[in-house]
Amino acid sequence: MAKKSKQQSIPVQTKTNSVIVNKNNTNTGQKNKKFSSSNLYIIILLAIAFIVNANTINYKYAYDDDVFTTENSCIGIKRLGAIPLLFTHAKNFNLDKSNSGSYRPLLPITFAIEHEIVMFAIEHELFGLNPNDNKTAFIPAFSHTINLILFCIMLFMLFKFLQKIISNYAIYAVFLILLLYELHPLHTEVVANVKSRDEIMAFLFTLMSLLQTFKYIENNKIKNLILSGIYFFIAILTKENPVCFVAIVPLTLYFFTKTDLKKIIISTVPYLLMAACYVMLMNLFVDKGAKDAHAMITENALVGAANYGERLATALFIQLKYLGLLVVPYPLSFDYSYNHIPIVGLTNIWVILSFLVFAAMIVIAALGIKKKNIYSYCILFYVISLFITSNIIIEIGATAAERFLFIPSLAFCIALITLLSKVFKLDLSTLSFANSKIFSYLLFAVATVYGIECMARNEVWYDNASLFKSGVESCPNSWRAEQCMAATYQKLAENEKTDLAKQKEYFKLSFDYFKKSIAIYAKRAETYQELGAAYFVANQFDSAEVYLKKAIVLKPSLFNAAANLGTIYMNRKMYPESIYCYRTSVTANPELVYAQFNLGACYYNVQKYDSAIIAFKKIIQIEPQYLNYKAVEYTATLYNLLGNADSTKKYSQMANDMRKGGK
Repeated sequence: MAKKSKQQSIPVQTKTNSVIVNKNNTNTGQKNKKFSSSNLYIIILLAIAFIVNANTINYKYAYDDDVFTTENSCIGIKRLGAIPLLFTHAKNFNLDKSNSGSYRPLLPITFAIEHEIVMFAIEHELFGLNPNDNKTAFIPAFSHTINLILFCIMLFMLFKFLQKIISNYAIYAVFLILLLYELHPLHTEVVANVKSRDEIMAFLFTLMSLLQTFKYIENNKIKNLILSGIYFFIAILTKENPVCFVAIVPLTLYFFTKTDLKKIIISTVPYLLMAACYVMLMNLFVDKGAKDAHAMITENALVGAANYGERLATALFIQLKYLGLLVVPYPLSFDYSYNHIPIVGLTNIWVILSFLVFAAMIVIAALGIKKKNIYSYCILFYVISLFITSNIIIEIGATAAERFLFIPSLAFCIALITLLSKVFKLDLSTLSFANSKIFSYLLFAVATVYGIECMARNEVWYDNASLFKSGVESCPNSWRAEQCMAATYQKLAENEKTDLAKQKEYFKLSFDYFKKSIAIYAKRAETYQELGAAYFVANQFDSAEVYLKKAIVLKPSLFNAAANLGTIYMNRKMYPESIYCYRTSVTANPELVYAQFNLGACYYNVQKYDSAIIAFKKIIQIEPQYLNYKAVEYTATLYNLLGNADSTKKYSQMANDMRKGGK
């Protein structure tokens, strides 16, 4: 019968090596055997991680991957020269030219470096790459491979970290913890979504920082203290979530070392300094402009809470949902935005249950701090690492997300293995497959189920169509899932040039999903604009007019909606109405050249030649080559109608020069 284990408290590590050798096996041969076992387990873990996620290598870009790759004009034009711009602006600056939001400069910089590597291969025609076939210089397979490699490196560092903090656990126990962690289906998004490499890199460099901190504790070398700060700074420049380790680091040192308070404080100083540097850079480079309220609600439903009580209640409900997904990771979705998780009040039964569960967890954690109980550490690690994305204090840019559990889930896996070992009356310090077969078979069965679900979930991330289809099925009340599915069908319709019946079907599906999105949230003007644009492209102008008007009523600054509405009126020869729409459009965006051109054409048709000249001259200033030489030629024609011979000659000559130059 297996030996019954005592209460799981944490013996303090007293040796400088990362593996505590059993007292009964102190000979060199046993040390080498243990070292070899460690390497073998690492190899097995990395092989499993690679095999389970290898299918993602052949996937396309999905969801927001394009924002950082093929649609990133800043990187596409400037290449490595974009790095200073990327470092001094918000993460999504390239997307909407607004400099507000998250400051995560290292994420887009990694894509700039990736772009340069691919460009080099294309320019030298390496690996069979042809410049004519790779105009964007982004290859999805390369991006996905980078994510997978980074994930494997992170797992290696995590193994080393666990050997440090639970050195009293047998290597086999560490292996089982990481097996569950790497196969947990909640982590699918982080590996399969190219953009989510920020999660992997942030945790990777945080682990590297922690390992340097442990080295400093062991040898007192300032070099390790400095390196811990550098690695942590890299981590938070990739994503701000690791800032929670400012609290977790001293907690970890307290639980797993005999270090005195003074040395714990010294070890924490680099983390505090780097966090302060990050905040200063963010304040220096990122604007504080508030986002549109409706845009915020669609991203984070908690913004729509009537008061803090509702916001807190909904946040607690989400925390309970997270715990449920850790235990039973089904169903999963790429999106949990408005209104998949509705606003609830403090009297909701699930909110009360969540409060009781977390209150019990906090009590257990508090009671175990003095004894350095492993459950206490796991609870505190989980709560602290999840707190920054909990929406309890700070409203973030999302209601909930599976990626938010990427770091906290480690605590769950440690606690689960520890708890199950008590149930099976096993001693984790001597745990092996030989002395825990039933326990091992149970965990292998769970890992197998996780692995199968992980591979199945990976397939959902193949492309936008498969991802968004899964989203509308698992989260039918999500505004974003319906909107993304609509946009995908619209794009499919626009790209379908041969089968008109299929194109018509795609357009109809696009209209239907846009309307479902509006039914969920009717106050977002951009959705009406997108539906109107879809009807416009489908040549259903009456319906397009209806939705474009609704968009402009909700948000008059939507210049694309105004321009499309102007084109509808222009085609109907309703020139006064068209002029009004185009003027509204170019007032909101003076560089919208096609709207400027059509505005000039409308003025021409109503014989307001002076106004037409002004419009065409603005085009010449903004983009001299627009529509070849047409803007210049029309300007010459207008001056001729006004009897201005000198200006007619000037612009006629300019138009001739542009024609001869092939422009």
